[in-house]
Amino acid sequence: MNPRLQQIWREAWRPPDRRPPWAWAEDNIRGIPYSPIPGRFRSDNSPWLKDPLEALVDPTVRVITLLASVQSSKTTVAEVGLCYIIANLPGPTLWLDQTDEDARDQAESRMGLLFGECQAVTSLFPPNRHLNKTAIKQFTNGMTLWVLGAHNKTNLQRRSIRWLIGDECWRWPTGHMAEAEARVTAFGWLGKCLFMSQGGHADDDMTKRHQMTDQREWTFACPECESRQPYQWEQIKWSADARTEQGWDYAAVRASTVMLCATCQAEFLDDDRTRKRLNQAGCYVRQNPTASPENVGFHWNALCAMSWGRLAELYLRAKQSAKLGDIEPLKIFYQKRLGQPWAEAYEDYSVDLTPSDYQLGEDWEKEASLDKSGHVLPAPYEQSMASAKLRIITVDCQMDHVFVVARSWAADGSSRLLWHEKLISFDDVSSLAQRLEVHPSLVFVDAGYATYDVYRGCAARRWTALMGDARATYQHRLPNGRKVWRFYSPKRKVALTPTVACSVFYWSNLNVKDVLARLRSGSGGPTWEVAGDASPDYLQQLESERRVKKADKYIWERIGKRANHYFDCEAMQVTAALMLKLLGGDRETGEE
Repeated sequence: MNPRLQQIWREAWRPPDRRPPWAWAEDNIRGIPYSPIPGRFRSDNSPWLKDPLEALVDPTVRVITLLASVQSSKTTVAEVGLCYIIANLPGPTLWLDQTDEDARDQAESRMGLLFGECQAVTSLFPPNRHLNKTAIKQFTNGMTLWVLGAHNKTNLQRRSIRWLIGDECWRWPTGHMAEAEARVTAFGWLGKCLFMSQGGHADDDMTKRHQMTDQREWTFACPECESRQPYQWEQIKWSADARTEQGWDYAAVRASTVMLCATCQAEFLDDDRTRKRLNQAGCYVRQNPTASPENVGFHWNALCAMSWGRLAELYLRAKQSAKLGDIEPLKIFYQKRLGQPWAEAYEDYSVDLTPSDYQLGEDWEKEASLDKSGHVLPAPYEQSMASAKLRIITVDCQMDHVFVVARSWAADGSSRLLWHEKLISFDDVSSLAQRLEVHPSLVFVDAGYATYDVYRGCAARRWTALMGDARATYQHRLPNGRKVWRFYSPKRKVALTPTVACSVFYWSNLNVKDVLARLRSGSGGPTWEVAGDASPDYLQQLESERRVKKADKYIWERIGKRANHYFDCEAMQVTAALMLKLLGGDRETGEE
């Protein structure tokens, strides 16, 4: 018999290989050319790949989503699975990258190199090997593989596809995932979609499609208490002693980082041996068990594959950049390292504030006073000379309530949180001011909401109205004719009646909040303290705004829909302290 006919006959009668794709790949893929781990493909190196590969050939599964960190073998699932498909389940296949250029690079470099390491695939190459370098690959078993870009909508049309593989779907144009998914309809239950991505955004198509699946999370079992749990960033801890006056000592951060069990708080050392031991007993747990069984999703993050100390350093550096206005490194950390859609967390903008060892309402031995002329008297002072304790109340007004912050101030600009509370009316504020012994001239009220109601309330009680403003500085003319710049405006008088007026000051939203940020950072100079029993709501509201750059200038903006009332009260505290010359100083305008 003709040798070629014999080969065809043997291939036709050879029983199909129905081992799981990962088991098949261990025998058929000599190596992953671009992998840092040399040698043959071994699923034990990345055990979180096994279930996704099995789902790829499960006839009951129609759509698979992989949401995972970068450099954790996410794309390897598709590439190994594709080798298995070509050799064992051939059918028209469409691989979609972001653009045609990305697809061409994928086809000529990664795919070409991997196919060369798999004899079961290279044996199916067409006689003209040059055809194998194109974006359309033909195999001698009749299979066609297109490697194209998802941004080009024409690539998503006309073809009937059995296997659809999409990479980095979070960057695809809106609607293109649904357009691509429709290509497998003609194959009925045989049609299969595999969508892969790092974390994107909460409203992108990839995130929404993953939320429709059973959302299987890669987990480990604690060797101490046997509690099964996902790898969570919240369980990564490092020593507080790694923080110095100059900032974080990143070598100390890396050396002290551990992962804690969420149940028993057992410590796991940051080394490859520990991670391998945890992953060997790893498995996926469905987070959305009521999803349709044909929609299967997998998620894992870098904690199962990468040094936790290195991740801690990346996070702290990104967090520092966010405080300075550049949120991109923090966004990248969540998307690429945690494999999560970008969503800002409170702790990302915190300054690691440690509450002081005192309680709300306590007197403070460093508290200064004002004499009858309004001059600051440092502590200790003669009681007979004091006219008012140096305590400031600031009020943020809402529709049917107000938020109040009271601070004690020392002559050097240091301060302590004296009180905070949500009240109903200005009468309640008056009662609080009397109880805390705050002079009416040291009560400041935000007039940004219900402005004239605030003006009337302030005028009746001898309080001062404040208005946040987009300007950076305001020019003041001193009695000697000299001009200076300040972060607050000269006083304005708003006449309410011929005999009644309200004092109003504008303040720089940018510069005043910058001063507040410096005070909170504790980087030398005056201290800024918070009571040990300050409420969680107060502490959370302190992390409600961030400094960002927009249109080539910096601004402070609210983070999502976080309440920022106490934050605004603290900014007004800084404004009042600037007005009293407790903080800051004047800058010459350069004009005569």
